[in-house]
Amino acid sequence: MRFNPIYLFSLSILLPHSLFAQSNKSQQAALQIKPLTCVVRQLGEPCQMTVNIQWQNKNQIDACLYQEKNKLRCWQQTDKVAEQLQITLAQSMRFSLLDLQGTLLATQTVKVNAAVSKRYRRKLKTDWSFF
Repeated sequence: MRFNPIYLFSLSILLPHSLFAQSNKSQQAALQIKPLTCVVRQLGEPCQMTVNIQWQNKNQIDACLYQEKNKLRCWQQTDKVAEQLQITLAQSMRFSLLDLQGTLLATQTVKVNAAVSKRYRRKLKTDWSFF
């Protein structure tokens, strides 16, 4: 197997650029919210639960956590957070971590599911009978 000098040259140019792109992505914050699902009896009922929120960033930043457009909590000069928050959901909601300039750092969606679905509910008796 022979090495092509053009291939080696192009590899030497592309490799540093791909490493730079990976290091650039690593500066984004990583947000994790658990649990990701809340189960209610019927859709439309409010869901109250305690969630574990964790996020981390490569550098210390000022950031705020939002539930849709409502500000839940802010942190100053922090690079790692692990907290519990009490939240109320009426429907599936998106949680966003933004810096003070409003730049989106990370998002996570918490879904609301119904335990009893009207659409797939099994009939217990027939509509007609001889007796």
